[in-house]
Amino acid sequence: MLRFGITGGYPPSNYHDEDTEELVGYEVDMAKELVKDLDGDVEAEFVEMSFGSILESLNSDRIDVAMHSLSETPERAEQYDFTVPYFDKVWGIIVAEDSDIQTLDDLDGKRAAQSVSTSSGQEAEELGGELVPIDDVDEAVKLITEDRADFYLGSDVGQQDYLDKQPEPLPVRVLDETVQDVPASLVVPKGSDELREALNESIIENTEDGTLAEIYDEYLDMDKSIEDFDEDE
Repeated sequence: MLRFGITGGYPPSNYHDEDTEELVGYEVDMAKELVKDLDGDVEAEFVEMSFGSILESLNSDRIDVAMHSLSETPERAEQYDFTVPYFDKVWGIIVAEDSDIQTLDDLDGKRAAQSVSTSSGQEAEELGGELVPIDDVDEAVKLITEDRADFYLGSDVGQQDYLDKQPEPLPVRVLDETVQDVPASLVVPKGSDELREALNESIIENTEDGTLAEIYDEYLDMDKSIEDFDEDE
């Protein structure tokens, strides 16, 4: 059994189906495919927790792999090991429908509704945003519609999924411009070379044979798989 740490509440990546309560999502399906290539009769087990607990749980042996659209950063790389990337991440930006914000340059000095200790929050700050702390996208959009924040930066596919599921259209829009992010990788405890290398091989194989592209297309109607891997990966 290989234990994957997730929140279980981050559609379309990992979430519970409203009708069946089954855990689904493109990362869930991906993990089930990846473990098929590992030695032995390995199955994927999903351990649900808060986002802030996922990386910490690697150190406490609660999970074996952190999987939540996580990008490698210098700070994270000091404490954990990362696999080759499996998902091309792009940041989208939500603003009020009547906002005068049209381009990325317009974000400088504006109020950014973001989770503070996340890569999206850091990116918003790099674009000149002044952070207004939030817990989730619901709160971010609420602040924007109430003119208590000017924009929200987050996963483009996550934003579109959120907006598509609203019963009524919200008075917000998504900027045409996007921001390229560092691709998502799986994260394992520092020094887990054997596990990391096995996952690397599986990710590359499932990318090159089109398996991951099929999974992404099912949930996103687009291919988010990685086009090229570095030679040293």
